[in-house]
Amino acid sequence: MMYAIDNEKLAKRPEIRIGDRVYEIDNRLSAFERINERIKAADGAEFEIIIGEALGGESFEEIRGMDLPYGVMQDVVVIILAAIQDLPIEEARARFRQKG
Repeated sequence: MMYAIDNEKLAKRPEIRIGDRVYEIDNRLSAFERINERIKAADGAEFEIIIGEALGGESFEEIRGMDLPYGVMQDVVVIILAAIQDLPIEEARARFRQKG
C-alpha cells in the first residue's frame, strides 16, 4: 500500500483575510519550530512572535497598526496556529485556551 501527499498540500499555503487584506500563512515546519523556540525564550510577546513569523514582520506591523480589539487578535493567532498545524479552528482554540 502506498500513501501520498498531493502536490496541492505541498505547494499551497493557507491564507487569512483581515478586513480587505489577505495574508499568506507560512505553515512550513521551519516556521512552526521558530515560533516554538522564540516563545520558549521570550517573556510574553506571543502575538508578535506568532504573527510575525507566520505572516512576516511587515504584515505584523500592518496588523498591529490596525489597532484591532484584543479578542480579534486572539482569533488571528488561533487561525494562524490552526493553519500551521492543519487543525480545525475549534480544536486550535481549545489548545490555545489550555495554554492560557
